[in-house]
Amino acid sequence: MSAHTGHEPSFEPGRRLRMGFSVVVGVASALVIFVLANHLASSRLRWRRDFSGTGRFALSPLTRQVLAGVTNDIRVTVLFPRDSDLRGYIEGLLREYSEVQPRIRARFVDNEVEPVTANQVRTTYRLGNADANLVVFDSGTQVARVAESELSAYDANINEMLSGGRKEIRRSGFKGELLFTSVIAGLANTNVPLACFVTGHDEARAESEDRLGGYYRFSALMAGKGARVSTVRLDGTNDVPAECQLLVVPGPSQPFLPVEVERVVKFLDGGGRVLLAMDSSKPTLRTGLEDMLQAWGIAAPPLYAADTNNTLGGFSVLSTNLGSHPITLPLTRSEARLFFLAPRVVGTLPADMRPADAPKAVVLAMTGPGGMTKSDFRNGTVAFRRGLDRVGEVPMAAAAERGGVAGVAAGRGTARLVVLGDMHVFANDAFTNPGNVDFAELTLAWLLDRTEMLAIGPKPIREYRLYLTSKQLHALRWTLIGLLPCSVLGLGFVIWFRRRN
Repeated sequence: MSAHTGHEPSFEPGRRLRMGFSVVVGVASALVIFVLANHLASSRLRWRRDFSGTGRFALSPLTRQVLAGVTNDIRVTVLFPRDSDLRGYIEGLLREYSEVQPRIRARFVDNEVEPVTANQVRTTYRLGNADANLVVFDSGTQVARVAESELSAYDANINEMLSGGRKEIRRSGFKGELLFTSVIAGLANTNVPLACFVTGHDEARAESEDRLGGYYRFSALMAGKGARVSTVRLDGTNDVPAECQLLVVPGPSQPFLPVEVERVVKFLDGGGRVLLAMDSSKPTLRTGLEDMLQAWGIAAPPLYAADTNNTLGGFSVLSTNLGSHPITLPLTRSEARLFFLAPRVVGTLPADMRPADAPKAVVLAMTGPGGMTKSDFRNGTVAFRRGLDRVGEVPMAAAAERGGVAGVAAGRGTARLVVLGDMHVFANDAFTNPGNVDFAELTLAWLLDRTEMLAIGPKPIREYRLYLTSKQLHALRWTLIGLLPCSVLGLGFVIWFRRRN
């Protein structure tokens, strides 16, 4: 047996070459993968799939149908800061729109980082300073905008609100597709609807910014959807303009003349659309429109609606009891809550009291089962009158529709009527309640035939909140920035040192 006279080599002769070759192949493979990934990202391939859990960027078939019908270029300007919670949702959604319809092009302007560009956009589109974060759609001939406050569906804990606890309102859904598709459909339609606010009876004014008695926000909502807003008097020789598609009567506090009533009836009989909001401060006032309402199967008696189980005080009612109607079905799905400041009773007539040719009328909103009517108006107060008033679900809004009016132009063949028991439902102050904003949008969609708004629901938003103190946040920051990278580096050094030895 012979002994070894020298040390054995630590590496075989070809091992170093094989290791070097392996490293070169690995680096080359990584480089090829990097180049191919960037090529795929830069090439506008048409296969796309939304892998998000909620499918928040997946477009509905109705949206794809609307986009396929776009024949003109639409420029979209997004005035949102980069750190906005909704910026990512808007950007991802508009990217999908552009993929389906290349005629839609979007640009993003950060209000805070690019103030000069943002001011130029506001000047171009005549936007007020109050319009902070907006999405503006420009087709070249028409301009429409969507405000930040319209883009979210909210959820609030009604029990906490009623008990005076935490009044936190959480964002539960993103309504971008609903609103963007509706706007694009409106821009593609050359028939710009005209909405006329009736004046002459101390109604709420479309341009008024009064918190309780103004309809500025409601009229701005219509203008933002591409509709033109005007005013009209119906006395004297004045008639409803032929191009008017929607007649808005917001809280008349004086009676209509017989000739004015005839003109409203004629407008409806010709396939027009009417939105009537009652002035709840004068429940016994006869406006002269009562016979017209009865002919449509709707009753508006001189009674207040109340619900002590669902109120924020005073005469207010929070309604979650909604009827089965295209206006209210999306609200039911989103569990919306409608705020009525002082509602009058507005419901449907019993079947045996309706005219034989009365249109189909449906209740839109009611009190809860613990509601009641109040008819005692003595001594400046409103009280429950035992034996005359009733307890139970009390209706506060209704809608009716009569279809198939012969001999009228398209878009005027189906007459529609919405009656609200409280004019404050669409007043400026009520627009601070998300449910009322949704109610206003859906009411306009139904009255103006914007069916895409009724068919597309909000995409759910899942929130995950982590509350940390400043000390915990400081520790987390140094853990992520310092401890974890240093630990990985240290582990790598230990492995290298052991292998070296």
